[in-house]
Amino acid sequence: MDNLTHGITGIGIGYLAQELLVGPEPGLITCALLASQFPDLDVILGAKSKTAYLKHHRGFSHSILFSPLYAALIAFTVNLFIPEANFSHLFLVSLLSLGLHLFLDLLNAYGTKLLWPLSHQRFAWDILMIVDPVIIIIFTLGLGLYIYTGQEELLFSIFPLLGLYVLTMLNFRLKAGHRLGKIFKDGRITLLPPLLGLRKWNFIVERCGTYYLGQVDSFSGEITIKEELFPEEECPSVLASKEDPEVKIFLDFARFPWYSIEKQDQDTVIKWSDLRYKLREKEHFTLTAKSKEEILWKAN
Repeated sequence: MDNLTHGITGIGIGYLAQELLVGPEPGLITCALLASQFPDLDVILGAKSKTAYLKHHRGFSHSILFSPLYAALIAFTVNLFIPEANFSHLFLVSLLSLGLHLFLDLLNAYGTKLLWPLSHQRFAWDILMIVDPVIIIIFTLGLGLYIYTGQEELLFSIFPLLGLYVLTMLNFRLKAGHRLGKIFKDGRITLLPPLLGLRKWNFIVERCGTYYLGQVDSFSGEITIKEELFPEEECPSVLASKEDPEVKIFLDFARFPWYSIEKQDQDTVIKWSDLRYKLREKEHFTLTAKSKEEILWKAN
């Protein structure tokens, strides 16, 4: 999810801990907020280029196996500046906030290496967009009213509402998948969340060597196929490009890698993309290669 969502949900963890565990205590809100942002510090390593971003983002810093270590580090740092704070409480709040960060990231399509370093698999549940206005509204209003009125019921309601919203989106995702399954009975179906609302889910279906890209309405069952793609046989230039270090990083990230080949004068131009983003963002991320005697890569 985006950093605003992580921030306000982390603050919610801090206030919830105060109400349920210890009452007002210095450092808890600060610790929860810092922990909510900590996993995304990996963007510093990815600032060099888009391929560096793909390599590092949601990798080691998003490992659930290392979360206790990260929580201890955050709690220790806050404790240095606020020595009167209880370390065990800071650690618990940090761990909860980190856990919520990882859970929210699992809900979208980007992919999270949750079990790093034991596994480099990216887990993605494809339920929510990275920026979800409903969650932002729930937590902004709930926390704002709680802080203004002091009514703890408002605070206690926001997390059940978050759970209910996620389950509602999951329900509509399952309905959309059921509608598609009736048409593409023998296809590999992947559903991606809508930009807004509950109804229109993007889909990718792989069947008999063909990719079908489109939208399905989980209410009416209407299916719109927007594009059919037929993979080409990989030529030597494509095979050579797959040995390039940057392309390997991209292919590790891409769940549906796709390439196109163009001729420009004496050059062979190869563009790599991910079908997950083709319907929604067109050129969200591509790698472009021009091949003569050597292959030169440029990230777009």
